[in-house]
Amino acid sequence: MGASMLKSRADKFRWLRLAAAVAMVTWLATRAGLDDILRHYSGVDLALLMAALGLLLADSLAKAWNWRKLIASLVTDRKVPLTKVMSWYFAGGFLGAVVPSSASTDVLRAYLSQRALGGHGPACAASVLTLNGLGWFSGCLLGIGGIALLALGRELPALLGPAAFAFVGMAVVLPVGYHVLSTNRRRVLDLLRGLRWQKLKQVLRHFVEAVCVFERAHVRFLQFLVISASGMLAQAGMFALTAAAVGVHLPFAVWMILAPLTRIIALVPISVLDFGLIQGAHVWILALFDVPASQAFVISTLFALQGAFIHSTVGSFAFVYGDRGMFTPAVAER
Repeated sequence: MGASMLKSRADKFRWLRLAAAVAMVTWLATRAGLDDILRHYSGVDLALLMAALGLLLADSLAKAWNWRKLIASLVTDRKVPLTKVMSWYFAGGFLGAVVPSSASTDVLRAYLSQRALGGHGPACAASVLTLNGLGWFSGCLLGIGGIALLALGRELPALLGPAAFAFVGMAVVLPVGYHVLSTNRRRVLDLLRGLRWQKLKQVLRHFVEAVCVFERAHVRFLQFLVISASGMLAQAGMFALTAAAVGVHLPFAVWMILAPLTRIIALVPISVLDFGLIQGAHVWILALFDVPASQAFVISTLFALQGAFIHSTVGSFAFVYGDRGMFTPAVAER
């Protein structure tokens, strides 16, 4: 009965989330003017849009590259071919977009990797969590850089000031939280010994040990950070080229802020496939730089459509034809 009630509540929440997202997008489109929106869509520069799509793909490849390195460090020191990791990464994105469940893309990627690696579930989950942490940290640094550039050029709107506090706060909390966990790892593991549930205790122990990956001598944090930051820069470039395709040209620093800020906004569960609250936030932020609502709406929806295109093409191909067979190397390598 309890499980049935939880499922019912989850279903209601999903429908409410979908309804809220549709209502918000409909309201924004009506407010911006359907005729103006259609006019901007008809005038999109397809060459620039394709270039933007290429940068979005480059961002995904950078994440897959980092994930491969993390798996090699976390999962019994095995080197996994990049093609396999890309298959798990893109197939997980596809499933996260189309599967009607509460399972997130990250959970699905962790599941696909541990299934192919023959177990190591906690380590695979820790690799995905660490990959996200790197993305958050590099995104915050990028956002701080964008705010600094706009402030130096006296182009920073006062209403974007709170974003600086959000970026700085997260840029401090993430490394401090990691440091606290890594320095108190033994204490945490000792506390876990008191758990009565043996299976849960083992899972949590392996997860905590795996998360502390950067303590290992052969793991270079700076290398991971540079690749992650390169991916975030590619994503900011995708934003800039998409805007240029619609005829909007703003300082690149604006997109350095908007790219990581979009990830923070996406944490609020009022968007489906990046449609919903995200459009409202983009329209409001771009209005601070005198971008008309109709153009801002088109730019924002093009961001979401490009992500959906990647999921429906590369993601679906990886799911259907990707190499997700059991990985059993003859010799384990570092």
